[in-house]
Amino acid sequence: MGEINQPTTIEGRANETYVITPFDYIFKGIRKELHVTKEQIISRKRDRNIVEARQMFCLLARRFTKKTSVQIGKAIDRDHATVLYSVASMDSLLQFTKRLAIAKNYIEMDLVPQLGKVEEVRICECCKQPILNE
Repeated sequence: MGEINQPTTIEGRANETYVITPFDYIFKGIRKELHVTKEQIISRKRDRNIVEARQMFCLLARRFTKKTSVQIGKAIDRDHATVLYSVASMDSLLQFTKRLAIAKNYIEMDLVPQLGKVEEVRICECCKQPILNE
């Protein structure tokens, strides 16, 4: 009987690398808890569950990364003002919506071990930008 030899890598893809960013971990947590994919979050759809997931992403990205609102906006194809509005909107929603508060807690519990040492980033009250301690 003949032996079948199959390559272990796809030709031309052996040198490609994919850097996993903190945003990828946040997208993964949102997909797991809120059942919304990264593509849906980036899309222009305005269904309630997708908007809530998008706002949750902005809130978690602001709290657990040192990225600016412009950088967070680029990750979801939005501008910085949308990110600031989403953070404020999700903060108020979390006070009244138990379902979202529970989902946020589960996502945060998943994020902390994956991101290693995670510190909440302090936000400037005036300009709403992260304060970097470098």
